[in-house]
Amino acid sequence: MDALKKIVLLLFVSIVLVQCEDLFLGSDVDSDDPLVTYDIFYDEVDSKFSFFEYLNVDFDSAYQVNRQNLVDNPTTSELTTSLQGLINVLQDGHSNVFFTNGGAISYTGWYDQYPENQLEDISGYFSEYKSWNNALDYGIIDGENIGYIKISTFTGSLPTSNYRAIDDILGLLWETDGIIIDVRSNGGGNSNNADIIVSRFNDEPRFSFRARRRLPDSRTSFSDWWEKITDVHEGDRYLKPVAVLSNRRSYSSTEWFISGMRTIPHATIIGDTTGGGSGNPIISSLPNGWGMRVSNTQKELPEGRDYQYTGIYPDIPVWISSADSANGIDTILERAIQELR
Repeated sequence: MDALKKIVLLLFVSIVLVQCEDLFLGSDVDSDDPLVTYDIFYDEVDSKFSFFEYLNVDFDSAYQVNRQNLVDNPTTSELTTSLQGLINVLQDGHSNVFFTNGGAISYTGWYDQYPENQLEDISGYFSEYKSWNNALDYGIIDGENIGYIKISTFTGSLPTSNYRAIDDILGLLWETDGIIIDVRSNGGGNSNNADIIVSRFNDEPRFSFRARRRLPDSRTSFSDWWEKITDVHEGDRYLKPVAVLSNRRSYSSTEWFISGMRTIPHATIIGDTTGGGSGNPIISSLPNGWGMRVSNTQKELPEGRDYQYTGIYPDIPVWISSADSANGIDTILERAIQELR
């Protein structure tokens, strides 16, 4: 791989590594031939993708059809179209191709087929509201002794000072009767940051999910299961009632966060089902200098269900109707206020 492509790949890795647990820098093949890139993408998916058993479309048939289109028209444009065809079959938000110019090929059906269930402006619900940093905001619900914390992302590699600020925020909200944690439209990031937040509301370690890694031997070959146990902060913890707000755009490490919070007896998940992205992705390079990633794990919740594609169900399902949205009524937030009140 030439020097420029290595630089581009390193930039790509620096952007997306915080959303992953592992890194595998892919093939040493260096080629601008679209067919070579296409075939190596297929090989990477074939050897690493963890959800073949869940697909309702034959991935190999899609590979052959799109490959023939590329043979007939071996251009970069057709390569993009063919790769999009394969990614659409996977229907996985963690399986993507990243261009050297910053663009990407992704599947967005996990959220764009559903109502957003979040209003652009909810400022009227607060008597006080402040942004703490680029990840955390906090406020007080107007007329209520209820705190509010908005977590817009879990991105960021260690050290995670943005998320350790939760201790300062909780200090300001300590005398409230309950707290709403809003992770709607939080697309994820680093699961370590999610663990920091969970640990501040947790009273004891609990089984959150179990996971296993896809092995390259075959599409049905996996490692042994390992169990995720929730963290408990050694310092002050907020153990009064908590409501967590979710929607279809709550994804990836946000679902890791929700899977931990839902084990806590004084926490209630309210809103819409999450996006359904249980697979931790791993990163590879492609021969033409593009980057890619593909889901490589499976996770099962304590009830024995993998939430890939189906999402994590809320304890209290609530949607915002079109009429309420038009009138500025956040039905999900109001139900959380009702529950905490």
